Amino acid sequence: MKVMLESLEVFVTLDKSQCQVVNARKQIANIIYSQGAGLGLAGQALAVKMWNGNDETDYSQEELDIIKGLVERATAPCFIEAVEKVINESLKND
Repeated sequence: MKVMLESLEVFVTLDKSQCQVVNARKQIANIIYSQGAGLGLAGQALAVKMWNGNDETDYSQEELDIIKGLVERATAPCFIEAVEKVINESLKND
């Protein structure tokens, strides 16, 4: 499944009046690589896949579960919300 993470809109205020557009793909790849304890070589492979990928890169459901889990544990609520939104949109469109 393709997930659009290169131009992710992250709302930084609760009223959603301010947002930042970030390349979340590379940020998440770094999180997996640096904080993915217990994922072993599969985590490293996913981090490299994301780092070298683009918005056309396909991810399995297992890879999406890893991404969501680490984002939930290691990032701010505004970033979590943005990532979950694009993953859910991808699931609907798949």
